[in-house]
Amino acid sequence: MPKRVCPNYRASWIQWGRSRRMSGFLEQNEAALRERSVLFDHYIAQKHSAGQSVRVELSKAGVPTLFTEGEGQSGYLYSRYQPLVEAERWATAQKVDARGQLVYGLGLGYHLRALRAATGDKIPLFVVEPSWDIFLAAMEATDLTDLLRDPHLMLSVGPEMRRAAKDAAYFIGQHLFAVEWLEWPAYRRSFPQAMQLFTEATTVEVKDVRIEQNTILFFQKEWPRNLLYNLDKILKNPGINHLRDKITGRPAVIVSAGPSLSKNIELLHEMKGKAAILCVDTAYRVLQQRGIRPDLIFALDGSDKNYKHFTGVQPEGVPLVFLPAAHHKIVEEYGEKTFTSNVNDQFLRDALQEVEPKGAISHSGSVATLAFETACLMGAEPIIFIGQDLAYPGGQAYAPGTMFETMTKSIEDGRLMMHVEGVDGQPVLTDASLDKYRRYFEERIEELAEEHLFIDATEGGAKIAGTEITTLWDVIERFCQEEFDFEQVIEAAAAPTGEDLEPARQTLRKMRRTLHQIARLNRIALLKNRDLRDLYKVRRLRVGKVEDMSAELDRLEQLIKRLNEKKWLDTVMQSLILYLTEGKMAQAPEQESEHAKAMRVTENAEILYHGMLEAAEEIKSHVNVALDRIGEENKQGEDVR
Repeated sequence: MPKRVCPNYRASWIQWGRSRRMSGFLEQNEAALRERSVLFDHYIAQKHSAGQSVRVELSKAGVPTLFTEGEGQSGYLYSRYQPLVEAERWATAQKVDARGQLVYGLGLGYHLRALRAATGDKIPLFVVEPSWDIFLAAMEATDLTDLLRDPHLMLSVGPEMRRAAKDAAYFIGQHLFAVEWLEWPAYRRSFPQAMQLFTEATTVEVKDVRIEQNTILFFQKEWPRNLLYNLDKILKNPGINHLRDKITGRPAVIVSAGPSLSKNIELLHEMKGKAAILCVDTAYRVLQQRGIRPDLIFALDGSDKNYKHFTGVQPEGVPLVFLPAAHHKIVEEYGEKTFTSNVNDQFLRDALQEVEPKGAISHSGSVATLAFETACLMGAEPIIFIGQDLAYPGGQAYAPGTMFETMTKSIEDGRLMMHVEGVDGQPVLTDASLDKYRRYFEERIEELAEEHLFIDATEGGAKIAGTEITTLWDVIERFCQEEFDFEQVIEAAAAPTGEDLEPARQTLRKMRRTLHQIARLNRIALLKNRDLRDLYKVRRLRVGKVEDMSAELDRLEQLIKRLNEKKWLDTVMQSLILYLTEGKMAQAPEQESEHAKAMRVTENAEILYHGMLEAAEEIKSHVNVALDRIGEENKQGEDVR
């Protein structure tokens, strides 16, 4: 059971209320809030626009309470008599076995302070306050400095519940979805619509976070390999920012590989030279079969399955837009001319210090959204979708002619399958991943509605809110009548940047030495840990010997931690880390003896050291390949000079 809040907690607040009388807190609260720079900036913007929906009153106990007129029922956020007692009772009723806590409602902070006292002040806490009026009133009425400076507390303020939901979902994912969801009861009465919107949006966003985390686990081995194998092209060729505003005011069509592509793909012949043709990797094969040469192709998926989409495709020099973790064979075979972006990964950051910035672009994990954002960056107008079903019409997954044209889906395929509104107003089958991308499109289209016209000419699939739905032939007649040399403009932008690659080689050599040291230390740790385990097997322990060996292992772990400060090993070891922190060996059985605990801990240590050793050796082998490739690039550059 949670411990009771100390009576002194309540007494101190009563004394505070009588002495301070709700004055003098604003300056110190603002000083504390300034340490949260982003929130402080929002606060300053709202500070002088407070409404009249909140009234501060003194309770019978002498501490402030709040009366609010929210979107729902008007009333007090806390008791008019004993708000601290009320907060304490609420707090002591909460569980203490969660990894984190999410609380809807900041109010005057009484219940949060009581929650900290009841369940511990080290539990990560995410607080959502939907009302700026309440927050502004609290800043003046009470001392919030301890909460504002709490390093374990995240705070979202304001009525933008979708933004709050994204932040909350990230918080929940950080703590492995073991987060207790709490609410201060008065908020359900005062802000029912905002709370419902937040709850629904967070539920959806949490699904997206699960998908992203599963993606990380799935690609934990492939990503470091692809990042380092692709480094030579990243260094040598321009970034996505070289495409900025290159086709301002000209139409662009994003060609995806949804089943409906077969309805209008032949019309791309009519659009060639009159609209930029931006083709996702999965659709490139279909276009080449029909003799249609796109102006750009896009790739971001690092899986072998994605590379199979290029089966039978002949390289023809079309510039490739790729993200660093794209499958290295795609970049190697089809990346004669490339643009890249988002090169801020820990494996690449140092190696790219001495080259021009590549730029960054949002993408939500989909190659179609990457093409979409690139079209926006290029200044395209309008931006047209075809093959963008974001659904499985008739159960079909891909367009005819793609590598996986026979793949089908049904509602029985699992709990992630669902129906959404189609372009014809009828339900159409989709899944959680595709629906995530649909929502991404809708959010971005809403943000960019004043800058661009977005047209869905897919002629099938899910409805994308904010787009004009029409046929591709109508688009051609309205927007694609003027010739423009898209190929020449894009080819010129794709010219190599002529960077000196030697600084990157030096960085990689240093990285290789560090990884060698990490591997060496883990070999030593493995031997020491086995010796320690052998000692534990002998029931009559030599305590001094055990302490010395434990201290030596602690020292080795600190050295390894310092060498791994850039977190190179972490990506490769995600599954192992999850096993060691969440698996059965991480949980102490009831009434575990000291001997059993020692054996369990040393067994876990064996797994950890071996995992770090393998990760270091694996990444080092990728670094060697990167060095060889960069060396080849330098030699080619010297031959040209």
